[in-house]
Amino acid sequence: MESASKTPSLGLIFILGTLAAYGPLSTDFYMPALPTIAQEFQSPQAHQTMAVYFLGLALGQLFYGPLSDRVGRRRPLLVGSGLFALASLGCALAPSMPLLVFFRFLQALGGSVGMVTTLAIVRDLFRGRQAAQVISYLTLVMGVAPILAPLAGGQVLLYFDWRAIFVLLALFGFLCLGLVGLALPETHPPARRTQSPFWAALGDYLRLVRERAFLAYALPNSLMGAGFFTYLSAASPVFIGVYGVSPQHFGFIFGLNALGLILSSQLNALLLRRRSSRRILVGAMVLMVGAALGLVLVAASGAGGMLGVWAALFVCVGGMGLVRPNAQALAMEPYPERAGLASSLLGAMGSGTGALAGSLLGLFPEASALPMALTIAACYGLALGFFWMFQVLLRTSQNLLRS
Repeated sequence: MESASKTPSLGLIFILGTLAAYGPLSTDFYMPALPTIAQEFQSPQAHQTMAVYFLGLALGQLFYGPLSDRVGRRRPLLVGSGLFALASLGCALAPSMPLLVFFRFLQALGGSVGMVTTLAIVRDLFRGRQAAQVISYLTLVMGVAPILAPLAGGQVLLYFDWRAIFVLLALFGFLCLGLVGLALPETHPPARRTQSPFWAALGDYLRLVRERAFLAYALPNSLMGAGFFTYLSAASPVFIGVYGVSPQHFGFIFGLNALGLILSSQLNALLLRRRSSRRILVGAMVLMVGAALGLVLVAASGAGGMLGVWAALFVCVGGMGLVRPNAQALAMEPYPERAGLASSLLGAMGSGTGALAGSLLGLFPEASALPMALTIAACYGLALGFFWMFQVLLRTSQNLLRS
């Protein structure tokens, strides 16, 4: 088991990055197929399969976090990976849109285990800036998924129908099952596990969600994530449906934005050598709010066309590589003994706000990029506003304690 002062091994980074890739693979791989799915089932709301996936992620993380604090990290990973694989096969065989939505929900419940336990494992092994650096490295590994997945999904559609995508996702689930079973050590030993009954997690969540030190970073992180999830839900309908991009070419556009996310995450790892996580977070959020406002102007005026929308989105998406690692590390830093609980609540808040943003997006017509742009700008603007509000509250509390 690695200590806080030891450099993380490449093998550990690879395994954790693969597990964390459940989320991006499950959304990005089938994204080029959304118009095809809508056409086959004669349903214009195919993107709701994305919203229900985010809802499943939120609920699943609330379950796996406290469970992993009680039984360790490996067993929940084994159960969740198996559920993900079986639910993916269910998606591949679904004869109707309601059943596809149902199996997508189960798929999310399984895949959510990778998102919550990887953060908990990082918190088990690393502290402070090193934890933020490790999360940046994970972003590099899992960032390959958003680049390759849409490209691969588009190529699969050239030779097979959309169901083959879910068969491949099932194989990925079985791969993760094997990696956990054969190569991932337990990082949360019995001596450090929570002894309280599982139902007590509800009270733990309520206490944690009232702590300003947690909310100061968790809420802005969730709202920034909601803007990012809005992009994931709307990118395919906007670029393919509005601008007429082919599913294959859409993969390249989406991959370039993912490349920006990877590059910014590695820039974050370099900046952390000389700058604090909080300072980097503030600068990134201000930059992304500016880019979101630019996206609204471009989408509303039509200036620059598709290229203008993509350029603004590149900054809006790429900046998450600077926001997410620092916000997550800062939110979890005060809770070494409740890493699973804090990680699950952090992830559930992000997925829940993402599901809400995706559902609200479905209320608007898909005739332009403006609904997507307005939703992203609203999420990013609220995130920055809440961040500054909590910073003022924390400083006020500290001053009162000193006086």
